[in-house]
Amino acid sequence: MAITYKEIDTELLENITVKYGEWAKKHIHIGSDSFSLAAIFDDIPVGFISTYIRNLDEPLAEEKDAYIDVIEVDKEFRRKGIAAELISRTEVWAKEEGLLQIRAWSNQSKVGAIKMWRSLGYGLCPAKIWIEWCHEIVDGYYVVKQLNPKNPYPEITKLIKKDLRSVTSKPIGDFRLIRAKSGVYVYKCLYDGSPAVVKYFENESDRREILNYRILTRHNIPTIDVLALGTATLVMEDISASDDWRLGVEDDFYDVDVTKCLAKRYFTFHENGTSVSELESLFFEYDSLTKENFIILKEKFPEAGELFDFVLAHYDKLRKLLYKPAFTLAYNDFHWSNFVVRKDKTSAMMIDFNLMGKGYRYSDFQNVCGSLSEEAKSAFIHEYERLYKEKHGHSRSNDELTEKQIANVAGKLYELVVAFLERDTFPEWAEAVRNEAQDGSLLAETKKLLSE
Repeated sequence: MAITYKEIDTELLENITVKYGEWAKKHIHIGSDSFSLAAIFDDIPVGFISTYIRNLDEPLAEEKDAYIDVIEVDKEFRRKGIAAELISRTEVWAKEEGLLQIRAWSNQSKVGAIKMWRSLGYGLCPAKIWIEWCHEIVDGYYVVKQLNPKNPYPEITKLIKKDLRSVTSKPIGDFRLIRAKSGVYVYKCLYDGSPAVVKYFENESDRREILNYRILTRHNIPTIDVLALGTATLVMEDISASDDWRLGVEDDFYDVDVTKCLAKRYFTFHENGTSVSELESLFFEYDSLTKENFIILKEKFPEAGELFDFVLAHYDKLRKLLYKPAFTLAYNDFHWSNFVVRKDKTSAMMIDFNLMGKGYRYSDFQNVCGSLSEEAKSAFIHEYERLYKEKHGHSRSNDELTEKQIANVAGKLYELVVAFLERDTFPEWAEAVRNEAQDGSLLAETKKLLSE
């Protein structure tokens, strides 16, 4: 019996809902703070698990764990190791997220699973919980497993201390791992006796964030306090311990006051970014639009072969157009988890500049506005345009039109490159552009751009 495992996307979610019912859909989470996986047999889901990240209750409110909201395996497929495999793969994800522990709750009717949980190294504890939908207290039990000890990578913390010796004499210690993924290690720590966050970049290519913070500092672009910059190490203030600032939350996408503050920060970022001496050498998303990648895309996505053939035939013109607009700094990574807000809502600014590069203002606008509510989007655009007119005496309408025409095609081609060539599984966010590439609408846009 060949069982395969696939992360749940919107299409697979609908298949699961058809088979298992709406109750399953309510407990399956899709997004950056969750992990949902299905077991597949003969193209049919026969089991699934869904887990999300949530904060613990007081007095551990700053701690997060992985909470298994649902795990289900078809009756005829039980006792074949499927549930254990779903849990094991979920644990790998949770460890990479740097989560303290993973846990689940089950009602007492599922005591048959206790043996499995124990065999996987989980502790158990009887617990009564209030079930909202049925308005009653239900008997059951929690299972829990520690994933990340306080400092599971002592060799990395040694490298951090060694790297910082050449730039500061201030002590650093009391490391507590937040995340370890793809060679990037993030810790909470004490730096010179005060709470801080430290990042260590194992791979040379990831160390561009250190360079990016140096650039931002030199060009008077405000950031959170950077306490130390080594060769492979970045030490910053711990926002969770700040009296003045808080981390962004998803509700900020609907808050006009917050988005107006972000518009001011983006304006400063873009204005000062035009004069950055290192601009030419910075990362540019559209540099991945190479002939080689289009040839591979045609192999992986033959349904859009006509599109890629046209791009290849007009490749020189595409490359020329990509470099036609004026460049500035581009943030490229807008998300509510990547900015901070003053607690009185008088200011907001971006953090995590690992994907910062050069690009168009319009592309950065789109990156922001695609996440905001209509009211918040309108406030962001209005505030940015007001600041631009106030400084320059005119709008950006002509420049923006050019950038829009290019980015509306190049941005979609870039999404296809990332989705097909840089992801192990096809991401949900690229479904729309895949459909456009397949039904010919993206080809029509591309012809209009490159044939003019």
